[in-house]
Amino acid sequence: MYSPLLLDHFRHPRNVGMMRNPDAVGEQEYDGCGDLARFYLRVVDGRVREVRFQTYGCGATIAASSLGSELASGQPLEALLTLTPQDVEDALGGLPDDRKHSAEIVVLALQHAARSYLGPTRPVGASNV
Repeated sequence: MYSPLLLDHFRHPRNVGMMRNPDAVGEQEYDGCGDLARFYLRVVDGRVREVRFQTYGCGATIAASSLGSELASGQPLEALLTLTPQDVEDALGGLPDDRKHSAEIVVLALQHAARSYLGPTRPVGASNV
């Protein structure tokens, strides 16, 4: 059973679509079913100012992507590196066991986007100064 919030994000996804000239892009695919999430970030002063996503997959993955885009918006990039699948799942009101991969895909794609901007060796919490 899906929560009303998850169903709302599936039926009315927020921030869906491509972004021209993003500052960062991250993508993750789940081999088990082929679900794919790609996130585009616009970054200003180390914070996510705009998020867009493209997702191909089940309703839970689309909803998790939509909600993940809202969770990421306005956050410092380093906060994306500490985001967990459980954070996304909890914010959605839970996920059935066979759809938990949806939260994982979203988190890993957002983290890939943050790392593509920050650089692969940058430690969590490091400043831009």
